[in-house]
Amino acid sequence: MISPNAMYPFQILAIVIEAAQQMLIDLMEYWHGPALTTADRHRLSGSGVRRYGFIDKTSDIASDNPEFVPRYLDLKDLKDLIRRIEMLREVNVLLRQATRVNMDYLLTTGSEAYRLSLMYYNAVKEAARMRVPGAQELFKILQPYFRMQAVKHDEPTEHEVERDARALLKGRKEGRIVIENQADKVMKGERTIVDETHKREKAAWKETESGEIDE
Repeated sequence: MISPNAMYPFQILAIVIEAAQQMLIDLMEYWHGPALTTADRHRLSGSGVRRYGFIDKTSDIASDNPEFVPRYLDLKDLKDLIRRIEMLREVNVLLRQATRVNMDYLLTTGSEAYRLSLMYYNAVKEAARMRVPGAQELFKILQPYFRMQAVKHDEPTEHEVERDARALLKGRKEGRIVIENQADKVMKGERTIVDETHKREKAAWKETESGEIDE
């Protein structure tokens, strides 16, 4: 259970959302190019720590030794760009901090909402077990959210096949395992494995044919 002080007041949330939307509008207004693709990002040099050090040092040296500055290079443009880099970095740091804090708020708020929802679900579950009228229909709506679906790979690994085979032999799983192999001296054989196993359910109670719940 989280403290109420750990949650945004609704009026503050509305202000934050409005400010964030306006900031995004302002940033996009001055960005006149298309959104950068992944290839674009790899191609552009950027201004990482090492490159920024080179840029900053070049600006200082060029200011102290203007006789080497080409006619087509305006040092003021370079200094303006450096200042923009510094300001954009400050914006980036603030945005990352804001994102991290907001994610903490989102995580704690979501956890609290889940805790309260789980309280109601458990009450409905108990009522369904006790055959309270109307409870079983509500339980059927909520119960599927707690059924875990096994994620299957396109083809199981040898370790997974051996594990599932042992589980089938010991009765811990239900299903089947099919292994097909076609011998080919040139291609060294082609093997197909079908692993359709799932854990046996150990239910404390089950539904009857009439749709009610039996213990």
